[in-house]
Amino acid sequence: MTLSIRPHASDFAADAMGIDLAQPLDDATYHAWKLAFEKHRVLVLHGQHFNDDRHVAFSKRFGPLEAFPEEEMCARGHNTILRVSNVHRDTGEFLTMKDAAYASFVLGTSEWHIDSSYRRMPSRCSFLLAREVPASGGDTMFANMAMAYAALPDAKKTELEGVYAIHEFGAMAQKKGAPAKTPEVRTKNPPVRHPLVQRLPNGERALFLGSHIDTLDGMGGEQAQSLIAEMTEWATRPEFTYRHKWNVGDMVMWDNLATMHRGMPYERAGDRRVLQRTTVAGDWAIAA
Repeated sequence: MTLSIRPHASDFAADAMGIDLAQPLDDATYHAWKLAFEKHRVLVLHGQHFNDDRHVAFSKRFGPLEAFPEEEMCARGHNTILRVSNVHRDTGEFLTMKDAAYASFVLGTSEWHIDSSYRRMPSRCSFLLAREVPASGGDTMFANMAMAYAALPDAKKTELEGVYAIHEFGAMAQKKGAPAKTPEVRTKNPPVRHPLVQRLPNGERALFLGSHIDTLDGMGGEQAQSLIAEMTEWATRPEFTYRHKWNVGDMVMWDNLATMHRGMPYERAGDRRVLQRTTVAGDWAIAA
């Protein structure tokens, strides 16, 4: 395989061509892919068709995978593959908001978020593969949090120093009226405290936001929500974002430490959308 990279605007996101993930990756291709990912933070690969075992295998090249807490949301036999879908895994019937797990997922992921920000060590990166896509809508948007922080006025950077957020699994969904997570799931995912501005492994600084934030530590509710909304609006300005329109066989890999993302609306009640995600577990404790 011969990897070639075609950057998008501002070097945020790039198309990675020349890789067939149905085949084992040689070391040279893997290292070239890894370097491109570290530079662009979102990589898009088109025309990818592989089974669940292969999805797990190449994802593990980047590190151990997270297991997802709700089995019914996973691919059968693979608790490390999350189904991002509006159809039931076994029956193929359309899911509704009466399904507690589905409702929580929809309400949480339709807002800007960072996968697993509710963990002490948030996930490193994610791989999302499109198996079925709706006729229209259902795009995914990404925001570059390092670019957003770098563009902040100095006074705002100073204001954000020392501000910590409380991240909780399902926080946004519950604010929108979804049922609370089961005691078992909540025990496995207790609230965590992360700085609003983090230092990335490469030394850059980046905002660390998302819908898993419940509140800001030591700050009144109204003041906290106002600051969160202000920073989210800033970080998702057009110059910091990339919007991906899905085609069957697209696979997108993104950096969970340096980006936020969100799913865009589509006709959930009558248009099938089946994507599958693996997530590489974190090895970097967030630090201010």
